[in-house]
Amino acid sequence: MRNSKALVAFSGAAFAAATLFAGAPAHAADDREVCASAADQAQQLRDEGKYRRAREQMLICARDVCPAPIKRDCLEWLSSLEQVAPTIVISAKDGTGDVTDVKVSMDGTSITERLDGKPFPVDLGEHTFKFEYQGKTKEEKVLIGAGQKVRTIGVQFGNPNAGTTGGDSSGGATAGGEQKSGSLVPALVVGGIGVLALGSWAYFGLSGTSDVDHLESTCKPNCKQSDVDSARSKLIIADVSLGVGVVALGVATYMILTRPKVDSEIKTGMNSVRFDFGPTRGGAVAGLGGNF
Repeated sequence: MRNSKALVAFSGAAFAAATLFAGAPAHAADDREVCASAADQAQQLRDEGKYRRAREQMLICARDVCPAPIKRDCLEWLSSLEQVAPTIVISAKDGTGDVTDVKVSMDGTSITERLDGKPFPVDLGEHTFKFEYQGKTKEEKVLIGAGQKVRTIGVQFGNPNAGTTGGDSSGGATAGGEQKSGSLVPALVVGGIGVLALGSWAYFGLSGTSDVDHLESTCKPNCKQSDVDSARSKLIIADVSLGVGVVALGVATYMILTRPKVDSEIKTGMNSVRFDFGPTRGGAVAGLGGNF
């Protein structure tokens, strides 16, 4: 009886061991097949620019259960992919500032239920992002290129100027009403240039006329050519200065009359407005330059 019980126990242990050792190779074979398949798919997806799915497959074939050569290759691919795969950071704002309880989907697939500021890997190409916040929905189409890192994809819900003085329901008002009031400074600068130009016209006109009278009374028709050229240059400068003065004063008048509309545009260009005046051989030169 004892021998028979011992024989039964030995037979059971032998059967269990045989089952265990028989299953181990099969399990290992399944792992190798999964790893090899993941490695093949990872390379194909990477070449197609589908970096997100390629990364998922690389993580599968880089596991410890995978054969050493496959694991090594997948780890190298994964490291290289991290260098070129683009990433984005999603942000959203309302009238009071940043908001986080925003649902976001990309190309119809949900990618987050709440914003956390973390970079998110994306594939190359054009993507459509859909943002949902407090019953409001917005969409943005974005073209993603290789190597773009931590690119911000943002959206604005509501009026960005809500709660600020001078804001309106359209969200297009300027802070402090600066554009509405308008500034006279640019107009005064241009007007000053016009006054200087008229002064130049008066000076060179009188001086040139005086020189002409002097030449006619002293040496005509045998005057020096240099003296004739000098008198002529002064008269030409007088004519140019008159034109510049009239134009500048006209522009100044227009700026004063229309400053609520043009003030925001001329502020950026007034620093480059200039009146040039200086002597030259045989006379002088004057001119008006810059942006109006």
